[in-house]
Amino acid sequence: MRSYLALAAFALFSNACLVVVDDHHSGAGGPVPSGSPVYRILPNTPTVVQAGLQAGYGITANTSGGYRLVWTGDGGTSGTYREFWGSVWTTGTFTIVTQGCVQGACPLEFDDYVSPVATLTGGQRIDFDAFATTGIDGFDFAASPDPIYFDLLIDGKRYPNLVFFPATDNGGQISNVGASPFGLTTK
Repeated sequence: MRSYLALAAFALFSNACLVVVDDHHSGAGGPVPSGSPVYRILPNTPTVVQAGLQAGYGITANTSGGYRLVWTGDGGTSGTYREFWGSVWTTGTFTIVTQGCVQGACPLEFDDYVSPVATLTGGQRIDFDAFATTGIDGFDFAASPDPIYFDLLIDGKRYPNLVFFPATDNGGQISNVGASPFGLTTK
């Protein structure tokens, strides 16, 4: 538990402002959520996120174990920042992590955070924390084996209806997950 008593007293008696920064650099955290529902993602198929119009996440995959996780805010309609944070897990290993995506396709801003890969019981995890308004931010990664598990939050809440991916079982149409955390597999 954080104690801000000394800082508050300093701010009170020195006419200074007290700014509390509560980051989510540990993502959603915890162990691999291996009991979560798993959906099939169609490889090499784009997804749709409406940059700046609707806050949400987009996830795509390729046939080589690679995934792209992107997010965007709704600053064009709401005029505000949204905070995106969460965790990505594998029961195996992450072999590549590319912040800002390959060739800078989804660049991160200076204060966005993507953790180094953390090894934990039963697998590995990547945590992230970022703010977005109208741009598309994200990262690419490769992992083995499938499924890959995700726990994604926007402003501290889970919105499964704002997670978009091309669903194999829906003919490649853009679909939403039914719950979070969740898993995706190309199998």
